[in-house]
Amino acid sequence: MERGIPYKESSGLFARREKCAILKGMKQEKGERKTLNKCLAWILSGVVLGISALVAVVSILRGHSTVIDLREYVNVGTDAGGNPAVLLDVDAILNDLKLPNPNRPGVKASDYPEVYALCTAKMHLVPIDAEHMRVTIEADTETLAHWGISFLTTTWEQQVKGFVEGATPSPVPVPQKTPEPTSVLETAAPDGYLTSLVDTNGNGLNLRAVCEAVQNERDLLCKEIIGNSFDTTKTQVAFIVYTEGRHHNLYRASYTATLRPEDGSTPPPGSTIWFTVDVYDLYRSEGRIQYGGIDVSLCGSEAESKHLPGSGNAVKLSGGGMRVEGKPAFDQNGFVRFPNCPTSYRMANGVYWSPTYDPLDEDMIWSLTAVDGHSLANLLRYARKEIYARYYVAFDSKTEREFLEHYSAYDWYEVRVPDLLGRMTETERSNMRLLREIQSLIEK
Repeated sequence: MERGIPYKESSGLFARREKCAILKGMKQEKGERKTLNKCLAWILSGVVLGISALVAVVSILRGHSTVIDLREYVNVGTDAGGNPAVLLDVDAILNDLKLPNPNRPGVKASDYPEVYALCTAKMHLVPIDAEHMRVTIEADTETLAHWGISFLTTTWEQQVKGFVEGATPSPVPVPQKTPEPTSVLETAAPDGYLTSLVDTNGNGLNLRAVCEAVQNERDLLCKEIIGNSFDTTKTQVAFIVYTEGRHHNLYRASYTATLRPEDGSTPPPGSTIWFTVDVYDLYRSEGRIQYGGIDVSLCGSEAESKHLPGSGNAVKLSGGGMRVEGKPAFDQNGFVRFPNCPTSYRMANGVYWSPTYDPLDEDMIWSLTAVDGHSLANLLRYARKEIYARYYVAFDSKTEREFLEHYSAYDWYEVRVPDLLGRMTETERSNMRLLREIQSLIEK
């Protein structure tokens, strides 16, 4: 008996024919398997070649095989303080190379090695003479070369032309001409005594230290005169820049405070006081707002507490913010605009928005000054309610009518769920806590 041939008790011609049929069937089956394996091999080879070709095309498209002349994208000048500064217009480079811009929502520089290499490039200035600088660019040229991007040069001499907005001052000290004496009102905004509560870009300054100092002094006075149980109302906030006298500026908060009986009864006559908390000589140093001192003054009436000195230029504030006319408070989807933080974006086929906030910090929140009739505190309320609106949470028609009307005016908003039910991300929870904390600080 041959291996693989089933044994059968038969003999003669019939047995031989049966054996041949079995052998023929086995050979045919083996040939079919061989043909199938060849087909699969060809298909697999085609897939591999297709993927390789696609990778090659993507590499070519993203690499561009471009030589960049950085001198066309660099501006050398001085910053607001008169120091030498250099600015590399990375946005223009990305636009010319048709690369994604990480400033747009949903785009991460880390997903694009060549974009990350461009965005992390470092610039250095070395003075040559009073009008010329040597510019040196440090970047990950190896990664850029991998994607077909190279620089014509990374070091060159360039003439200092003028003011560079947003540029970082050069770490190299350069001899400067002695500036002419300026009055208090002409003091540069970045450092020195404040002449406004907004920066040169129209964004509000971080006044957390000032507001905390006011709140602490307010509570100390009320506990000393009224006791531990009291209610306070902030009646006015003003910022005064003096044109003469011993002080440069003044941040004044006016209050009315009333005894709150522990038994819930009506406060007795004479249990109300009026006073002001003055924080004077506010100045900016190394990006922080500091002050010279604090005074607390009792007044005879609310009108007296709200009286402003006539020797300076006074601006009344709304909810802790400075009013800036013509600066929009909301974007095209009704979301609060945070500086340098995209909250939503629009595409041709509809309206899209990020499911979560970008992480907020104190400077971004404090820079939301009162605009278009909204106080800083009110904008923070909308910023918190925006999180609810993003998840299509229903607003109460009685207690939250303001927000219901606001978001219902936009096509993207619709009522779907009764509440958040734990839908918030950790980023949103962190932002919510910070927004509430600062809102409470300025409202008190």
